[in-house]
Amino acid sequence: NYSNAMTDASGLIISKIGSLLNYLRYKLTMDNSERGGSLKNIHAHYDLSNDLFTTFLDKETLMYSSAIYDAVKAPTGRSGLVFRGTLEEAQWRKLDTLLDRAQVEPGMTFLDIGFGWGGLSIHAAKKYGCRVTGITLSVEQKALAENRVKKEGLGHLINFEVCDYRTFARRPENRGKFDRVLSCEMIEAVGHEHLGEFFWAVEQVLSPNGVLVMEAITTPEQRYETYRKSTDFINTIIFPGSCCPSLHALVDAAYKNSCLTLEHIDNLGLHYARTLAEWRRRFNEQESFVRSLGFDDVFLRVWNYYMTYCEAGFHSQTENCLVLVFARQGCHSLAPLCETREVTQSAAFTNEEINSWLTAG
Repeated sequence: NYSNAMTDASGLIISKIGSLLNYLRYKLTMDNSERGGSLKNIHAHYDLSNDLFTTFLDKETLMYSSAIYDAVKAPTGRSGLVFRGTLEEAQWRKLDTLLDRAQVEPGMTFLDIGFGWGGLSIHAAKKYGCRVTGITLSVEQKALAENRVKKEGLGHLINFEVCDYRTFARRPENRGKFDRVLSCEMIEAVGHEHLGEFFWAVEQVLSPNGVLVMEAITTPEQRYETYRKSTDFINTIIFPGSCCPSLHALVDAAYKNSCLTLEHIDNLGLHYARTLAEWRRRFNEQESFVRSLGFDDVFLRVWNYYMTYCEAGFHSQTENCLVLVFARQGCHSLAPLCETREVTQSAAFTNEEINSWLTAG
């Protein structure tokens, strides 16, 4: 018994030392600083290969973020939601939702922070004629996004550049320039210590009656302090330097570093679980092609674990995905978000109606 106790104690000490060293590596080498840190972290994930991401993302928008499926509450005896529709349909629905939450109007100036492969920017330009500026730190994403813009004939409306959001905000010509700022699952790459810098930057470029809409993966407040002071598989292996902030951390950073106030919130977490399940199915369906790109067994196992790990987090609601609307006080642009249809909930379907709905889908 003494021997077993010593072995257990030794294992615990080694584990604690390993966790400490991993945390120090995270803090010292993965900080999202303006002068290179963020660029290095983004490059480690998003510049792996455009061809890799196209194996599992939807074929129309190339959005690397939660979709919004057609969904209703599960019938009696089951928990959660039941879904219908394709990933492509769900991603178009999400893009429309982001633009609706921002109350985008024709011809507005529009800043897309972390524009990915251009899906949101292209949709805003095509649907509303917005004059779009997009900034990113991923060279690979910018190249493919620009090709997509060219194919759509939208070069006169959309301009992309590789630039840190803080650098962009300090340019005098950008002060108060944008009617709408959207950021779709970019805030996770900012880091807890830099959340204030993000909100400061947005306020610099936002017009007086402007609106910020952010889609953010968030960590529940109950475990946020423990989470942000430790490391895990996601923030060291998959997305180096990442941090999924709590809602409180975001609101606090906005309050302390800007005049922006949280005006509206939606939770897409269960939709993200469904999205990840579909990404994983498509990814594995394209295994031969992924291998042809030079990725090996270890990579395939790691990415399957990554997608399953995240799916479980959203399914269990230990992670959330929120759409947040921020504006300065007195912003009249957001009045439609107070319409009756926006602040009330329709009556729930009966079991018979749910079954009919599923059959129709």
